[in-house]
Amino acid sequence: MSDAMLEKCSCSALRQATRHVTKLYDESLKPVELGVNQYSILARLDEFGPKTVQDLAALLVMDRSTLGHLLRPLEKRSLVRLDVSDRDRRNRVIALTPVGSALMAKARPLWAKAERRFREVFGTEAALGLRAILKQITRAEFGRAR
Repeated sequence: MSDAMLEKCSCSALRQATRHVTKLYDESLKPVELGVNQYSILARLDEFGPKTVQDLAALLVMDRSTLGHLLRPLEKRSLVRLDVSDRDRRNRVIALTPVGSALMAKARPLWAKAERRFREVFGTEAALGLRAILKQITRAEFGRAR
C-alpha cells in the first residue's frame, strides 16, 4: 500500500478498520440475531457475572447512555435482567438470564468462526500484535484535547 493511500488521521483509520471488521463478525452472528455490541455485552456478563451498569460500561470502554441504549433490546428479548442493587438502590445490576446463557452457547462458536477467519486473512501473529496495540490504545490517557 502506498503512503498516498494511508489515512492521515488515526481516528478515521481506526473507525474504517473497525467498520470493516465489524461486518465480518456481524455477518457471523446473524443466525442468533445479535450484533457485535450486543454480543460483547452478553460475553462480558457471561465471563464476569452480574455487573452494575457503570462497571459494565467501564469494562466495555463505553459510556453509560450508549450501554443503556444497547441493553433495551437485550432486555426485551429476555437475554438480560436489570435489578436494583442490594448494596446501593440507586444502581442497577445487569445479569445474564438463562435465555441469554443459552443464546451465548449458540453464539460463541459463530464468534469463534469469525475470529478464525480474521486470523486466516490477517495472520495469527499480526492479529495478536494488533490486539496488543489496541489494548495500549484503550489504556492510554489522552485527557482533554488541546
